[in-house]
Amino acid sequence: MSKKNIIPAVLVLVVTLGAVFAVNSHLVSLPSISSNNKQQSQGMGAINIQFASTGLDTASQAQAQGQGYSHGPGGTNGKGQSKVASGTIADVVVRFTKVEIHAANSTGNDGWTTLNVPETIVDFTQATSVNTIINGASLPAGKYNQIRLFADHVTVSIRNGETSTQRTLSIPSGKIEIPIAQGGFDLASDGTVSVTLTFTFNAQELAHNPKNMTPVVRAEAS
Repeated sequence: MSKKNIIPAVLVLVVTLGAVFAVNSHLVSLPSISSNNKQQSQGMGAINIQFASTGLDTASQAQAQGQGYSHGPGGTNGKGQSKVASGTIADVVVRFTKVEIHAANSTGNDGWTTLNVPETIVDFTQATSVNTIINGASLPAGKYNQIRLFADHVTVSIRNGETSTQRTLSIPSGKIEIPIAQGGFDLASDGTVSVTLTFTFNAQELAHNPKNMTPVVRAEAS
């Protein structure tokens, strides 16, 4: 082969190899679809949580004014039970310390995420009271189906005529576990969900139970 023929052949080979290298480099630099999906699944959203109250049921408030008894030594009714204060419930004050939320696709304690919340004290006797305890907290995108509220202090004031008695109660286990209505909610990446926790109290139970309080709570997302 003459020198005139060798030079064009070499140039063609160099151009071809260069093109192949450029294509391969471009393919290597492209992100994979699975990588994009993974990043999307790890996106963050925001959650707001507020407390609301239906107040004290009128019928139970009337029943609370009757005489109540609790179990204890030296009772006054001959059954080992002693009298407890009864009357009109003046206020129900709860001190909350922590909130946790559960991912629907998880089991056991692994699915719980703690949401930082300042110590919050709420009086639930007013039906119009609404208290925001978490405002725009960051939370990984996904579906959530349950909330835990932790409380370390409960006081109930009972008014009987001109006399007022304050009683300290406990919430069993120090927490309230609340399923979220409609099976929970889906939090999208960059989305925001608001959850309202509506409390209902039975005045008769509050007046006649000197130790524990178990409110009924409904959680609804919007």
